[in-house]
Amino acid sequence: MNIFLNNQIQRNRTLLDIMFGRKVQNTKTNKNMQSGRRDTVTISSEAQELSMRKSISGRTRNTSVDSTIDLQKYVDAARESNSAALENAGNEIDVNAVPYTDSSEAFRAALTDKYSRLAAEAKAHSNPEEYIYGKYYDKDSQYYETNLTETERRIAYNYEMQMYKDGKINGVSYQDSLFRGIEINGDVVDNDRIMFKRQTVNRQISNILSGVGIDTAGIPDTCAFTVDPYSYYISVDGVGDSLKLSMEQAFNQGNNGKNLYKHMEGMMFSRTAVTNSLLTKLIPKKPEAKVPIEQLEKRLQLLSH
Repeated sequence: MNIFLNNQIQRNRTLLDIMFGRKVQNTKTNKNMQSGRRDTVTISSEAQELSMRKSISGRTRNTSVDSTIDLQKYVDAARESNSAALENAGNEIDVNAVPYTDSSEAFRAALTDKYSRLAAEAKAHSNPEEYIYGKYYDKDSQYYETNLTETERRIAYNYEMQMYKDGKINGVSYQDSLFRGIEINGDVVDNDRIMFKRQTVNRQISNILSGVGIDTAGIPDTCAFTVDPYSYYISVDGVGDSLKLSMEQAFNQGNNGKNLYKHMEGMMFSRTAVTNSLLTKLIPKKPEAKVPIEQLEKRLQLLSH
């Protein structure tokens, strides 16, 4: 069973796929999207040049550590976490009950790996803070890093000092040298979370219907849900009377109607999801919200992979 919320969201173009997939993300903003609220982080030409050039002198410890960190491992861990969460989505409609591991958590783990190693090396020195400072800002130091941009140098100094002092890093900067050559698009980051929420609701609805013995393969394409914005009652149209009654009885339990309506309403005001979205049909001018269900099995196959 599947509620198809937005046929314009790029199903196979999530941030993780763009970073480690087959194609490079086009960073042009969709003409239907609002502009100016998200930035695309592009690695500077200086950083690209440094990454391409082998250093013939000086120290390059940071980028040496970068080369040993398998980012794909952290990406795969995030995907596996989200897949496991969907498998245990439950049989009540509540998108917030299912934890989502976003890309920033995966990359924070990778950065933590990097700076844990570097901080451990710093602790081997009699004055770790002096060592860290010299490493990034004292060109006369034997430990001075020679192949970092000024931005990378500032970020690395802060991260290494945080790890040394606090045992953790604050935030995730995609301009760390670990991410050289990688482009992060804010709209795509949004899509990751939106897609996961949509899949979560799809799975929960499927679980509800399966739990009462309803075969989703028998639901016609004409089926549509209506959620009353005041009572949160979920009505089903476009099916036979017997199936309509069974579906409505299954759906209208606990807070299912309220949670589905809030999910739909939240998706309405997501900048990325609004573009050419079927969600424009969810909350018309009159106080009701509709979710059309079209080509159920075909779309379920698309969204479940």
